[in-house]
Amino acid sequence: MTSVFKSTMKPILILCKVFGLIRISYTFESTGLLVHSSNNTTHYALLEITRMCVLILFTYIVYIRGFYYIVYFRLVKFWIVIITSRLSEIWIIKLINEIIEFDQKLTLLSPAFMVRHRSLSKKRWIIIATSLFLYLIGYEVCALYLWQLKTVNISTVPVLFFSMPYITDFVVIITICFYLNNLSYRFQTLNDFWKCLPTGLVPTHSEWTNSEIVMLVESIRLLHAKLSEILKIFNLSYGLLLLGFFVCSFVDFMYIFYLMIYHELTTPKISFTQNIVKYLPLHVFNIQLIVFLVSIIVAVSWIKEERNKIISYLRSNRISNLPVDTKIQVKMFMNQINVSEFDEISAFGFFNINLNLVVSILVLLMTGLASLIQMRNHPIITAMINNTQSFYTIWKNENSNASRSRNITL
Repeated sequence: MTSVFKSTMKPILILCKVFGLIRISYTFESTGLLVHSSNNTTHYALLEITRMCVLILFTYIVYIRGFYYIVYFRLVKFWIVIITSRLSEIWIIKLINEIIEFDQKLTLLSPAFMVRHRSLSKKRWIIIATSLFLYLIGYEVCALYLWQLKTVNISTVPVLFFSMPYITDFVVIITICFYLNNLSYRFQTLNDFWKCLPTGLVPTHSEWTNSEIVMLVESIRLLHAKLSEILKIFNLSYGLLLLGFFVCSFVDFMYIFYLMIYHELTTPKISFTQNIVKYLPLHVFNIQLIVFLVSIIVAVSWIKEERNKIISYLRSNRISNLPVDTKIQVKMFMNQINVSEFDEISAFGFFNINLNLVVSILVLLMTGLASLIQMRNHPIITAMINNTQSFYTIWKNENSNASRSRNITL
Protein backbone atom coordinates (compact mmCIF):
# COMPACT_ATOMS: atom_id res chain seq x y z
CA MET A 1 0.00 0.00 0.00
CA THR A 2 2.92 2.34 0.76
CA SER A 3 4.40 1.94 -2.72
CA VAL A 4 0.97 2.56 -4.31
CA PHE A 5 0.44 5.66 -2.16
CA LYS A 6 3.89 7.07 -2.95
CA SER A 7 3.67 6.40 -6.69
CA THR A 8 0.20 7.99 -6.81
CA MET A 9 1.36 10.83 -4.57
CA LYS A 10 4.13 11.97 -6.93
CA PRO A 11 1.85 13.49 -9.64
CA ILE A 12 -0.20 15.17 -6.87
CA LEU A 13 3.00 16.64 -5.41
CA ILE A 14 4.11 17.92 -8.81
CA LEU A 15 0.72 19.60 -9.24
CA CYS A 16 1.00 21.26 -5.81
CA LYS A 17 4.57 22.40 -6.51
CA VAL A 18 3.67 23.94 -9.87
CA PHE A 19 0.93 26.10 -8.34
CA GLY A 20 2.89 26.98 -5.20
CA LEU A 21 0.93 25.02 -2.60
CA ILE A 22 4.19 23.55 -1.27
CA ARG A 23 7.88 24.24 -1.83
CA ILE A 24 9.62 22.63 -4.79
CA SER A 25 12.52 21.39 -2.64
CA TYR A 26 10.50 18.61 -0.93
CA THR A 27 11.56 15.15 -2.15
CA PHE A 28 11.27 11.54 -1.01
CA GLU A 29 14.40 10.32 0.76
CA SER A 30 15.74 6.75 0.98
CA THR A 31 13.64 6.03 4.10
CA GLY A 32 10.52 6.70 2.05
CA LEU A 33 9.57 9.91 3.88
CA LEU A 34 9.03 13.32 2.29
CA VAL A 35 11.69 15.78 3.49
CA HIS A 36 13.15 19.15 2.58
CA SER A 37 16.11 18.42 0.30
CA SER A 38 19.47 19.94 1.26
CA ASN A 39 20.94 19.19 -2.18
CA ASN A 40 20.76 21.56 -5.17
CA THR A 41 19.52 24.39 -2.96
CA THR A 42 20.43 27.02 -5.56
CA HIS A 43 18.50 25.16 -8.25
CA TYR A 44 15.40 24.86 -6.05
CA ALA A 45 15.67 28.52 -4.99
CA LEU A 46 15.77 29.67 -8.63
CA LEU A 47 12.72 27.55 -9.47
CA GLU A 48 10.89 28.93 -6.42
CA ILE A 49 11.69 32.53 -7.36
CA THR A 50 10.74 31.96 -11.01
CA ARG A 51 7.38 30.45 -10.08
CA MET A 52 6.58 33.24 -7.64
CA CYS A 53 7.63 35.93 -10.14
CA VAL A 54 5.32 34.45 -12.79
CA LEU A 55 2.36 34.36 -10.37
CA ILE A 56 3.03 37.92 -9.17
CA LEU A 57 3.42 39.14 -12.76
CA PHE A 58 0.11 37.53 -13.76
CA THR A 59 -1.54 39.10 -10.71
CA TYR A 60 -0.13 42.54 -11.55
CA ILE A 61 -1.24 42.37 -15.20
CA VAL A 62 -4.80 41.54 -14.14
CA TYR A 63 -4.77 44.07 -11.28
CA ILE A 64 -3.85 47.07 -13.45
CA ARG A 65 -6.64 46.43 -15.95
CA GLY A 66 -8.97 48.51 -13.80
CA PHE A 67 -11.06 48.45 -10.65
CA TYR A 68 -13.44 45.51 -11.06
CA TYR A 69 -14.96 43.68 -8.11
CA ILE A 70 -15.12 40.33 -9.88
CA VAL A 71 -11.43 40.53 -10.85
CA TYR A 72 -10.29 41.43 -7.35
CA PHE A 73 -12.39 38.61 -5.92
CA ARG A 74 -10.69 36.14 -8.26
CA LEU A 75 -7.25 37.38 -7.27
CA VAL A 76 -8.11 37.16 -3.57
CA LYS A 77 -9.51 33.64 -4.01
CA PHE A 78 -6.37 32.49 -5.82
CA TRP A 79 -3.99 33.87 -3.21
CA ILE A 80 -6.11 32.52 -0.35
CA VAL A 81 -5.43 29.03 -1.70
CA ILE A 82 -1.69 29.69 -2.01
CA ILE A 83 -1.26 31.45 1.35
CA THR A 84 -3.36 29.00 3.41
CA SER A 85 -1.48 26.07 1.89
CA ARG A 86 1.92 27.60 2.63
CA LEU A 87 0.88 28.45 6.19
CA SER A 88 -0.02 24.78 6.73
CA GLU A 89 2.91 23.39 4.74
CA ILE A 90 4.61 21.73 7.73
CA TRP A 91 1.38 19.92 8.63
CA ILE A 92 0.83 18.84 5.01
CA ILE A 93 4.28 17.21 4.94
CA LYS A 94 3.59 15.63 8.33
CA LEU A 95 0.28 14.26 7.00
CA ILE A 96 2.02 12.59 4.05
CA ASN A 97 4.74 11.09 6.26
CA GLU A 98 2.23 9.86 8.86
CA ILE A 99 0.27 8.01 6.16
CA ILE A 100 3.50 6.43 4.86
CA GLU A 101 4.49 5.33 8.39
CA PHE A 102 0.99 3.96 8.99
CA ASP A 103 1.25 1.88 5.81
CA GLN A 104 4.59 0.50 6.96
CA LYS A 105 3.00 -0.67 10.22
CA LEU A 106 0.03 -2.09 8.33
CA THR A 107 2.37 -4.02 6.04
CA LEU A 108 3.89 -5.80 9.06
CA LEU A 109 0.42 -7.01 10.04
CA SER A 110 -0.65 -8.08 6.55
CA PRO A 111 1.39 -11.24 5.80
CA ALA A 112 -0.45 -13.27 8.44
CA PHE A 113 -3.88 -12.52 6.94
CA MET A 114 -5.36 -12.60 3.46
CA VAL A 115 -6.50 -8.97 3.50
CA ARG A 116 -6.38 -6.92 0.32
CA HIS A 117 -5.16 -3.37 0.78
CA ARG A 118 -7.82 -1.20 -0.82
CA SER A 119 -6.85 1.91 -2.77
CA LEU A 120 -7.42 3.59 -6.11
CA SER A 121 -4.58 2.86 -8.51
CA LYS A 122 -2.28 5.53 -9.92
CA LYS A 123 -3.81 4.94 -13.36
CA ARG A 124 -7.32 5.79 -12.10
CA TRP A 125 -6.13 8.96 -10.39
CA ILE A 126 -4.37 10.04 -13.58
CA ILE A 127 -7.59 9.38 -15.53
CA ILE A 128 -9.59 11.47 -13.02
CA ALA A 129 -7.08 14.35 -13.09
CA THR A 130 -6.81 14.26 -16.90
CA SER A 131 -10.61 14.27 -17.27
CA LEU A 132 -10.90 17.31 -15.00
CA PHE A 133 -8.25 19.27 -16.88
CA LEU A 134 -9.78 18.34 -20.25
CA TYR A 135 -13.06 19.71 -18.90
CA LEU A 136 -11.17 22.86 -17.83
CA ILE A 137 -9.79 23.37 -21.35
CA GLY A 138 -13.18 22.61 -22.92
CA TYR A 139 -14.86 25.13 -20.62
CA GLU A 140 -12.40 27.87 -21.57
CA VAL A 141 -12.82 27.17 -25.30
CA CYS A 142 -16.62 27.13 -24.97
CA ALA A 143 -16.61 30.40 -22.98
CA LEU A 144 -14.35 32.11 -25.53
CA TYR A 145 -16.67 31.02 -28.35
CA LEU A 146 -20.00 31.90 -26.70
CA TRP A 147 -18.76 35.27 -25.42
CA GLN A 148 -17.21 36.01 -28.83
CA LEU A 149 -13.64 36.65 -27.73
CA LYS A 150 -11.82 36.69 -31.05
CA THR A 151 -8.21 36.51 -29.92
CA VAL A 152 -6.13 35.18 -27.05
CA ASN A 153 -2.89 37.11 -26.65
CA ILE A 154 -0.34 37.65 -23.89
CA SER A 155 -2.53 40.19 -22.08
CA THR A 156 -5.55 37.88 -21.97
CA VAL A 157 -3.66 34.78 -20.74
CA PRO A 158 -3.40 36.07 -17.12
CA VAL A 159 -7.11 36.97 -17.16
CA LEU A 160 -7.98 33.46 -18.34
CA PHE A 161 -5.62 31.99 -15.73
CA PHE A 162 -7.56 33.63 -12.88
CA SER A 163 -11.01 33.35 -14.48
CA MET A 164 -13.69 30.69 -14.20
CA PRO A 165 -13.64 27.77 -13.76
CA TYR A 166 -10.57 28.55 -11.56
CA ILE A 167 -7.67 26.20 -12.16
CA THR A 168 -6.75 26.30 -8.46
CA ASP A 169 -10.17 24.81 -7.61
CA PHE A 170 -9.18 21.73 -9.63
CA VAL A 171 -5.85 21.48 -7.81
CA VAL A 172 -7.62 21.79 -4.44
CA ILE A 173 -10.34 19.22 -5.21
CA ILE A 174 -7.87 16.66 -6.60
CA THR A 175 -5.51 17.05 -3.64
CA ILE A 176 -8.12 17.00 -0.86
CA CYS A 177 -10.14 14.15 -2.35
CA PHE A 178 -6.91 12.17 -2.80
CA TYR A 179 -6.13 12.33 0.92
CA LEU A 180 -9.73 11.76 2.02
CA ASN A 181 -10.03 8.77 -0.30
CA ASN A 182 -6.81 7.25 1.03
CA LEU A 183 -7.88 7.71 4.65
CA SER A 184 -11.28 6.09 4.05
CA TYR A 185 -9.65 3.11 2.32
CA ARG A 186 -7.35 2.60 5.32
CA PHE A 187 -10.28 2.55 7.74
CA GLN A 188 -11.92 0.06 5.39
CA THR A 189 -8.78 -2.11 5.47
CA LEU A 190 -8.88 -2.14 9.29
CA ASN A 191 -12.50 -3.27 9.11
CA ASP A 192 -11.41 -6.10 6.82
CA PHE A 193 -8.81 -7.15 9.39
CA TRP A 194 -11.52 -7.26 12.05
CA LYS A 195 -13.62 -9.55 9.86
CA CYS A 196 -10.75 -12.07 10.01
CA LEU A 197 -11.41 -12.55 13.73
CA PRO A 198 -13.61 -15.47 14.82
CA THR A 199 -17.29 -14.83 15.50
CA GLY A 200 -17.85 -13.45 18.98
CA LEU A 201 -14.07 -13.26 19.55
CA VAL A 202 -14.27 -16.78 20.94
CA PRO A 203 -11.07 -18.88 20.63
CA THR A 204 -11.23 -21.95 18.41
CA HIS A 205 -8.91 -24.89 18.97
CA SER A 206 -8.21 -25.39 15.27
CA GLU A 207 -7.56 -21.79 14.17
CA TRP A 208 -7.51 -19.11 16.87
CA THR A 209 -6.02 -19.02 20.35
CA ASN A 210 -6.93 -16.39 22.91
CA SER A 211 -3.48 -14.74 22.71
CA GLU A 212 -3.74 -14.44 18.91
CA ILE A 213 -7.16 -12.80 19.20
CA VAL A 214 -5.89 -10.36 21.83
CA MET A 215 -2.85 -9.46 19.72
CA LEU A 216 -4.92 -8.79 16.60
CA VAL A 217 -7.56 -6.76 18.48
CA GLU A 218 -4.81 -4.69 20.08
CA SER A 219 -3.08 -4.15 16.72
CA ILE A 220 -6.34 -3.01 15.11
CA ARG A 221 -7.05 -0.74 18.08
CA LEU A 222 -3.63 0.92 17.90
CA LEU A 223 -3.84 1.35 14.13
CA HIS A 224 -7.36 2.78 14.49
CA ALA A 225 -6.03 5.28 17.04
CA LYS A 226 -3.20 6.17 14.66
CA LEU A 227 -5.65 6.83 11.83
CA SER A 228 -7.74 9.02 14.13
CA GLU A 229 -4.60 11.04 14.89
CA ILE A 230 -3.94 11.35 11.15
CA LEU A 231 -7.45 12.80 10.76
CA LYS A 232 -6.53 15.49 13.29
CA ILE A 233 -3.38 16.22 11.30
CA PHE A 234 -5.52 16.50 8.15
CA ASN A 235 -7.60 19.17 9.91
CA LEU A 236 -4.44 21.12 10.71
CA SER A 237 -3.13 20.62 7.16
CA TYR A 238 -6.19 21.53 5.13
CA GLY A 239 -8.69 23.02 7.59
CA LEU A 240 -7.75 26.61 6.76
CA LEU A 241 -7.74 25.85 3.02
CA LEU A 242 -11.17 24.18 3.28
CA LEU A 243 -12.54 27.23 5.11
CA GLY A 244 -11.37 29.58 2.35
CA PHE A 245 -12.50 27.20 -0.39
CA PHE A 246 -16.03 26.73 1.00
CA VAL A 247 -16.55 30.43 1.77
CA CYS A 248 -15.26 31.65 -1.61
CA SER A 249 -17.23 28.98 -3.49
CA PHE A 250 -20.41 29.94 -1.63
CA VAL A 251 -19.95 33.66 -2.37
CA ASP A 252 -19.12 32.88 -6.00
CA PHE A 253 -22.16 30.65 -6.46
CA MET A 254 -24.56 33.11 -4.83
CA TYR A 255 -23.31 36.11 -6.81
CA ILE A 256 -23.30 34.31 -10.17
CA PHE A 257 -26.74 32.83 -9.52
CA TYR A 258 -28.02 36.30 -8.68
CA LEU A 259 -26.47 37.69 -11.88
CA MET A 260 -28.36 35.12 -13.95
CA ILE A 261 -31.63 35.99 -12.19
CA TYR A 262 -30.91 39.70 -12.72
CA HIS A 263 -30.28 39.25 -16.46
CA GLU A 264 -33.40 37.11 -16.78
CA LEU A 265 -35.50 39.89 -15.23
CA THR A 266 -33.86 42.82 -17.06
CA THR A 267 -33.72 41.31 -20.58
CA PRO A 268 -37.31 40.20 -21.26
CA LYS A 269 -36.83 40.35 -25.05
CA ILE A 270 -34.46 37.36 -25.00
CA SER A 271 -36.16 33.98 -24.89
CA PHE A 272 -35.47 31.54 -22.07
CA THR A 273 -33.58 29.18 -24.40
CA GLN A 274 -31.37 31.97 -25.76
CA ASN A 275 -30.61 33.09 -22.23
CA ILE A 276 -29.59 29.55 -21.24
CA VAL A 277 -27.29 29.21 -24.26
CA LYS A 278 -25.78 32.68 -23.80
CA TYR A 279 -24.94 32.05 -20.15
CA LEU A 280 -24.16 28.34 -20.53
CA PRO A 281 -20.64 28.72 -19.03
CA LEU A 282 -22.16 30.26 -15.90
CA HIS A 283 -24.66 27.41 -15.54
CA VAL A 284 -21.90 24.84 -16.02
CA PHE A 285 -19.68 26.64 -13.51
CA ASN A 286 -22.45 26.61 -10.89
CA ILE A 287 -22.86 22.86 -11.42
CA GLN A 288 -19.08 22.49 -11.06
CA LEU A 289 -19.12 24.32 -7.71
CA ILE A 290 -21.91 22.08 -6.44
CA VAL A 291 -20.11 18.91 -7.59
CA PHE A 292 -16.84 19.97 -5.96
CA LEU A 293 -18.42 20.88 -2.62
CA VAL A 294 -20.59 17.75 -2.55
CA SER A 295 -17.57 15.59 -3.48
CA ILE A 296 -15.69 16.79 -0.41
CA ILE A 297 -18.72 16.35 1.85
CA VAL A 298 -19.40 12.82 0.55
CA ALA A 299 -15.72 11.85 0.90
CA VAL A 300 -15.69 13.04 4.52
CA SER A 301 -18.98 11.23 5.23
CA TRP A 302 -17.50 8.03 3.80
CA ILE A 303 -14.57 8.31 6.21
CA LYS A 304 -16.96 8.75 9.13
CA GLU A 305 -19.01 5.75 8.01
CA GLU A 306 -15.97 3.46 7.68
CA ARG A 307 -14.51 4.76 10.93
CA ASN A 308 -17.67 4.05 12.90
CA LYS A 309 -18.25 0.57 11.45
CA ILE A 310 -15.88 -0.80 14.05
CA ILE A 311 -18.37 0.28 16.74
CA SER A 312 -20.99 -2.14 15.40
CA TYR A 313 -18.36 -4.89 15.32
CA LEU A 314 -17.42 -4.24 18.94
CA ARG A 315 -21.03 -4.07 20.15
CA SER A 316 -21.90 -7.33 18.41
CA ASN A 317 -19.77 -9.21 20.96
CA ARG A 318 -21.03 -10.24 24.38
CA ILE A 319 -18.32 -8.79 26.59
CA SER A 320 -19.41 -10.81 29.64
CA ASN A 321 -18.55 -14.07 27.85
CA LEU A 322 -15.08 -12.98 26.72
CA PRO A 323 -11.77 -13.92 28.36
CA VAL A 324 -10.28 -11.25 30.63
CA ASP A 325 -7.51 -10.16 28.21
CA THR A 326 -9.90 -9.86 25.28
CA LYS A 327 -12.45 -8.05 27.43
CA ILE A 328 -9.85 -5.45 28.45
CA GLN A 329 -8.90 -4.80 24.82
CA VAL A 330 -12.54 -4.43 23.73
CA LYS A 331 -13.28 -2.01 26.58
CA MET A 332 -10.17 0.02 25.77
CA PHE A 333 -11.24 0.10 22.12
CA MET A 334 -14.74 1.32 23.04
CA ASN A 335 -13.34 4.06 25.32
CA GLN A 336 -10.90 5.09 22.62
CA ILE A 337 -13.69 5.44 20.04
CA ASN A 338 -15.91 7.36 22.48
CA VAL A 339 -13.10 9.87 23.05
CA SER A 340 -12.33 10.33 19.34
CA GLU A 341 -16.00 10.37 18.26
CA PHE A 342 -16.15 14.17 18.47
CA ASP A 343 -12.99 14.64 16.38
CA GLU A 344 -14.58 15.45 13.02
CA ILE A 345 -13.06 16.94 9.90
CA SER A 346 -13.80 20.65 10.00
CA ALA A 347 -13.01 23.92 8.24
CA PHE A 348 -10.45 25.06 10.81
CA GLY A 349 -13.03 24.61 13.57
CA PHE A 350 -15.55 27.06 12.12
CA PHE A 351 -17.93 24.32 10.96
CA ASN A 352 -17.85 20.54 10.66
CA ILE A 353 -17.90 19.07 7.18
CA ASN A 354 -20.71 16.52 7.05
CA LEU A 355 -24.06 15.94 5.36
CA ASN A 356 -25.71 18.50 7.67
CA LEU A 357 -23.57 21.15 6.00
CA VAL A 358 -25.58 20.69 2.77
CA VAL A 359 -28.74 21.86 4.53
CA SER A 360 -26.90 24.79 6.12
CA ILE A 361 -25.52 25.89 2.74
CA LEU A 362 -28.97 25.69 1.12
CA VAL A 363 -30.53 27.79 3.90
CA LEU A 364 -27.77 30.40 3.68
CA LEU A 365 -28.03 30.43 -0.11
CA MET A 366 -31.78 31.03 -0.11
CA THR A 367 -31.42 33.71 2.57
CA GLY A 368 -28.60 35.43 0.67
CA LEU A 369 -30.41 35.35 -2.67
CA ALA A 370 -33.61 36.67 -1.10
CA SER A 371 -31.64 39.53 0.47
CA LEU A 372 -29.91 40.37 -2.83
CA ILE A 373 -33.21 40.36 -4.74
CA GLN A 374 -34.80 42.64 -2.14
CA MET A 375 -31.80 44.99 -2.34
CA ARG A 376 -31.51 44.89 -6.15
CA ASN A 377 -32.14 48.65 -6.40
CA HIS A 378 -29.67 49.51 -3.64
CA PRO A 379 -26.79 51.71 -4.91
CA ILE A 380 -24.11 49.24 -3.76
CA ILE A 381 -25.76 46.24 -5.47
CA THR A 382 -26.41 48.26 -8.62
CA ALA A 383 -22.79 49.45 -8.68
CA MET A 384 -21.52 45.86 -8.33
CA ILE A 385 -23.72 44.64 -11.21
CA ASN A 386 -22.71 47.53 -13.47
CA ASN A 387 -19.06 47.07 -12.56
CA THR A 388 -19.16 43.36 -13.46
CA GLN A 389 -20.98 44.03 -16.74
CA SER A 390 -18.50 46.74 -17.72
CA PHE A 391 -15.58 44.36 -17.11
CA TYR A 392 -16.92 41.76 -19.56
CA THR A 393 -17.94 44.42 -22.08
CA ILE A 394 -14.54 46.15 -22.06
CA TRP A 395 -12.66 42.84 -22.14
CA LYS A 396 -14.68 41.60 -25.13
CA ASN A 397 -14.28 44.91 -26.98
CA GLU A 398 -10.53 44.95 -26.36
CA ASN A 399 -10.12 41.51 -27.90
CA SER A 400 -12.48 42.29 -30.78
CA ASN A 401 -10.58 45.50 -31.55
CA ALA A 402 -7.26 43.68 -31.34
CA SER A 403 -8.53 41.08 -33.80
CA ARG A 404 -9.88 43.76 -36.15
CA SER A 405 -6.64 45.76 -36.15
CA ARG A 406 -4.63 42.62 -36.83
CA ASN A 407 -6.81 41.79 -39.84
CA ILE A 408 -6.40 45.32 -41.20
CA THR A 409 -2.62 45.08 -40.81
CA LEU A 410 -2.58 41.79 -42.64
